[in-house]
Amino acid sequence: MTDPPEPVMASAADLPQALKRPSAIGAVVRNYGIALLACGLTTAMATPLLGHFNLPNIVMLFLLTVVVVSLWLGRGPAIMASFVSVGSFDFFFVPPRFTFTVDDPQYFLTFAVMLVVALIISHLTGGLKRQASVAAMHERRSHALSAMAQELACALKMTQVEEIARRFMRAAIDLEATVLLPDKSGDLKTAILQDGVWTHGIAPLMAKLAFENAACTDLDAPHPVSYFPLKASTGVRGVMAVASATHSAKPLYEHHEFLETVASLIASAVDRLQLAERTGT
Repeated sequence: MTDPPEPVMASAADLPQALKRPSAIGAVVRNYGIALLACGLTTAMATPLLGHFNLPNIVMLFLLTVVVVSLWLGRGPAIMASFVSVGSFDFFFVPPRFTFTVDDPQYFLTFAVMLVVALIISHLTGGLKRQASVAAMHERRSHALSAMAQELACALKMTQVEEIARRFMRAAIDLEATVLLPDKSGDLKTAILQDGVWTHGIAPLMAKLAFENAACTDLDAPHPVSYFPLKASTGVRGVMAVASATHSAKPLYEHHEFLETVASLIASAVDRLQLAERTGT
């Protein structure tokens, strides 16, 4: 019967996640607050125009506000701004004013069209912003992978390979990585041993499963851990274990393809060093 995996110890990679959670919630609240403030400012700016401009022209100001909110703050705040804009237009501008009662039924069509247009605008602008963000993320990852490949090409020891992998994972996607290499007896161990124990909740059986078969994820560990075989041109050279900094496996699944690419780079470096060790060069 195997011993249970060691619990994941707090590390530098855990701290950013712990700090991001409350700040992320605060950012969401702030964005919705700014969107609400933007609708209020639009209402205040449009009020003096009442009597000088027709109501359809005033509607354009609210739609413009939705566009700006969507571009700067994202889809959620923009959807809220859409509903708030319709309500503000009804309450402050449509007669009778300062009530949600509508005398002219034609304004119901105005509200419906205004809401639909605002929602479509928020969807389109939010999608464009998301695509731009994804493209920027891919570009950053490409540059990071290129820099990692250059560092690995200069590595002269296995310990350097693991140090590069750990540093890269922490900086790129805030995950904790460990390189496991087979010893003379075939047991997988870290290139950098810490008091001779497994670190970051690594399970030897899961690592062996990945080494002999394919990538797998241990969801029973205190922090989920994914194992990627280091597949080189001459065979499997080891395993890269990647631990989530949270209790969720979502980051591991979201970055699965990216992690496979990292594993292939590490595999090439390990293969090169092992070949040099065998040939004595």
